[in-house]
Amino acid sequence: MRRDRAMRMRLDRHRTASNATEVGETTTQVVLAVPIVLSFILMAVQGAIYMHTAHVASASAARGASAGAALNGGIIAALDAAVRSAAELSAQLVEEPLAKVDANKVAVTVNLRVPQVSPFFRFNVSRTVVEPRERFIPEDER
Repeated sequence: MRRDRAMRMRLDRHRTASNATEVGETTTQVVLAVPIVLSFILMAVQGAIYMHTAHVASASAARGASAGAALNGGIIAALDAAVRSAAELSAQLVEEPLAKVDANKVAVTVNLRVPQVSPFFRFNVSRTVVEPRERFIPEDER
């Protein structure tokens, strides 16, 4: 019995001594690990928001280009459709969309600001869509 008791006391002293050297280690790990993990999560969310904003810019430019390429469309219809589309999708325009109308094609460029989640990423997204102009050819001229 005494031998068991002495052995337990030695083990308890050893555990106490080893625990005394580890005091604060968990706090240090948490202080270092949590900001790194949160930074990775914020970067992933920022990447998803960037991709969403790029898609919204593409959709707005495509709507503007298709409105401008219509038979009775033009530069005003293209700009109006691009601005309206961006507003409907709650996008923040950096500047007014640019539209260029030729005899054969319509090009619309939309520049959007990416919402900022993490403090060190600040981006704008610009997308350009080009569509051929719609032409009406009478039956007898085909």
